[in-house]
Order: sequence, then C-alpha cells, then structure tokens
Amino acid sequence: MKKLITQFFLFFFMIIFFFNAAYVRKAGLQDIVWDKIDGNLIVSFKLNNVFSSQLNEVILNGTPITFAYFVTLYEVRDYWVDKKIVNIKIDHMMKYDILQEKFIMKRSWRIDEVLVTESFAEAQKVMTEISNLKILPFDWLGNDGRYQIGIKAELSKANLPRNLRSAFFFSPSWGFETDWYILDFNH
Repeated sequence: MKKLITQFFLFFFMIIFFFNAAYVRKAGLQDIVWDKIDGNLIVSFKLNNVFSSQLNEVILNGTPITFAYFVTLYEVRDYWVDKKIVNIKIDHMMKYDILQEKFIMKRSWRIDEVLVTESFAEAQKVMTEISNLKILPFDWLGNDGRYQIGIKAELSKANLPRNLRSAFFFSPSWGFETDWYILDFNH
C-alpha cells in the first residue's frame, strides 16, 4: 500500500511538473539590429515573453531580480576556429519598493543611471529593451571580414535569495533562458 501511495504522489508531481513546463511561453529575442553610429558598431534588441504571473508576483513582493544579457562578437574564419573579439555581459536589475510603490532599475551599461517609475509596464520595458549598445569601434574590424554577433538572455539566479533559487527547479515557468541568436554581417 505504501508503495502504491508513493507511486501515486510521484506520478502526480511529475504530471504537474511536465504540465507546467509544457505550457511555459518560450522567452526570446526580437528586433535584433546592428548598425554603425558615430564610428561604432552598435546593437539593439528586445526580450519578450519573460514576465509570467509567477515572476510578476515575485517582483511585486519586493524581491530584486536581474536579467543578464550576453553579447559576443566573433570573426568567422574558414578552415579555422572562429576568433572571439568581444564578450560582454550586461545586467538589468529591478527592485520594487513596496513602501513607496516604485520600481527602481539599474542597467550595468549605463553606469550612473538609476531609473525610477511607478508603472510596472514601463519597468518591464526598461528591463527588456537594449537600444544602441556600443560593441566596439568599427575601425577595429578588418576589411573584407565576416563577423557574427551572438546574443543571449537569462534570469540571473545568482542574485536571488537562496530559498527562491531552489524554487527554479520546481517552477520553470518564471525562470527563463533564451537560445543564442546569431546575426551575420560582412565588413
């Protein structure tokens, strides 16, 4: 009888876990654009499908969250390993101040900038959009070269309280990690 009850609960939790994982909206990047502005290679993009109801609840309870963005630039070489030129990690941090009912955001690529808003929609927009991120001076790229920009985003688990880090295992619906998005260009 104990074995049957154990199997039932194991089966029940597996169904809940897989049901939860199956209906998670896949986070992704969109509107990825590179350009040359003021002699610099810049990139802009947006992150979508990351704010689930569970993540919103965690944020509105005052838990600080961090979105980590990874941007790489490779020189593509035939018959040889591609050469990594740039490897950038960007953090967007947000905390909801429950007493003042305001969202406080910091972006690591805008060092002295602290954004404060009362609008959750505006805070979400700030957290998920990167516009005109300077990668490197365009002159540093060789002529007639092929290059790849890779971009990835994830919810950083390192800054979460310890009890919430373990919750990621049981609730994949509010954690996310995108695939690598690759942009090819010639110079």
